Amino acid sequence: MANIIACSTARLVLYKLDASPPSNAVRMVGAILGLQFDYVEPDLFKTRAQSPEFKKMNPMCTIPVLKDGNLTVSESHAIIMYLLNKYGGEHKETLYPSDPATRAIVDQCLFFDVGVLFPRMRAVTQPTFTAKLDGPTKKNISDIEEGYSIVEAYLGHRAYVAADHLTIADISLGSTFSALLWIHPLDPNMFPKSAAWLSVCRQKATLRRSTRLASLFW
Repeated sequence: MANIIACSTARLVLYKLDASPPSNAVRMVGAILGLQFDYVEPDLFKTRAQSPEFKKMNPMCTIPVLKDGNLTVSESHAIIMYLLNKYGGEHKETLYPSDPATRAIVDQCLFFDVGVLFPRMRAVTQPTFTAKLDGPTKKNISDIEEGYSIVEAYLGHRAYVAADHLTIADISLGSTFSALLWIHPLDPNMFPKSAAWLSVCRQKATLRRSTRLASLFW
């Protein structure tokens, strides 16, 4: 049975797992926006096998999933965009700039996260959890280092991946990137810009609204 953790009288329901980088990215954006969630922590493997209700809610059977009234949104990047569009207030323009050129770079980084970086993490974690893999292979390590090198290139002469300030691209990529460090540590000599980027993100006041949550990211 799912473990439900109530957070006051919030009407936003977030299906999440603490070990899920996409879940943590949504939670961080929620913390910055001052939102409160009712958290539901499903047994994902059991849910996939036995819960038609969860499959109906999210056919991908992935975490996170957001329920806002009658609306259900799955996939973390879509959830983050929705939260900013509806509840972003004064933070929306900074976190998800409306300038077409800047937003294009933010979107580029988000698509890189969902299409390239996160799958390289999942290629290790998913078979490890199902006892089909003891640890990362040489190919896994090579792919992860290539991912690091792409982030390094994105940083260029900036402190952040998509703009001159923190955006949702940093939050989503940072969450995945931090999880990858547990699989293959970052060499700061090989990737100095990436190491500096993570350090800057750790120091951002917005990331300290919840010390416990910030620790999940950085």
